[in-house]
Amino acid sequence: MLACLLLWLASPVPRWRDGDRWRARHVQVLSWYLGMLMRTAERVIAFRLTLECPRGETIAENRPVIVLSRHAGPGASLVLIHVLLRERRRVPKIVLKEKLRLDPALDLLLTRIGCVFIGAGGAAGAAVTAGAELASQLTSRDALVLSPRAATGRPPSTGGQCAGCAAKGMNAQADAAARMPNVLPPRPAGTFAALQAAPTAELAVFMHTGHDELLDAASIWRALPLRRELHMVWWNEPRPDMASEQECSRWLNQTWANIDAWIQEQGDMAELTQQESSDP
Repeated sequence: MLACLLLWLASPVPRWRDGDRWRARHVQVLSWYLGMLMRTAERVIAFRLTLECPRGETIAENRPVIVLSRHAGPGASLVLIHVLLRERRRVPKIVLKEKLRLDPALDLLLTRIGCVFIGAGGAAGAAVTAGAELASQLTSRDALVLSPRAATGRPPSTGGQCAGCAAKGMNAQADAAARMPNVLPPRPAGTFAALQAAPTAELAVFMHTGHDELLDAASIWRALPLRRELHMVWWNEPRPDMASEQECSRWLNQTWANIDAWIQEQGDMAELTQQESSDP
């Protein structure tokens, strides 16, 4: 907050500001802020991050990128922003819920670097419109972060999720929920709109596991100190050739099915390791 105040005092009149310098300085503050949070978490709650790119890819420096991320808890979202800033040198552009403005530091920093907050009323349509607008404005230094299913955690039950989707006439999502017990089925509208609005952007997929059960303050408190690392994997994804939201839905469902299978594999390996370590 103090850093934001000092930056404002140095340039209080918007029309006299150098816009690029103004945003760059706030990006530096955000990067420092998140880095401090990560280091504190390592010391206090034994937080560990493993970042993996199995294909050894890099994100092209001269093109914007759209990041599709599995969303499971606010902590993982902050880690993803940290990775984009520190490891990939990209400015995250995100559509966020209005209630996150209750944190005044994040409110100031994310607003000043070009992120968008939307209210609860009509959030789905507003999020799609805001995401498409951000996508159309991306520069080669930016990364638009999308979570195709804007909800936290995993489905309360596969059967309940399937029934809820089917009742709303979302048969594709119902089928996807039945096949993916570890993730929530993706919604294609925001992804399709962003890809249409940014035809030259690269596409990357980030997925993670290890802290899936940490959904709120109570669950985090019960899990301390953390016993599992946050394992994050990313890869470049070829842009799909699709002309409709239905085609985007099929492609997203397949991508999320791959994520679900990877999460299941990682969970099985963790359980096996735990059993072996507990055997006499």
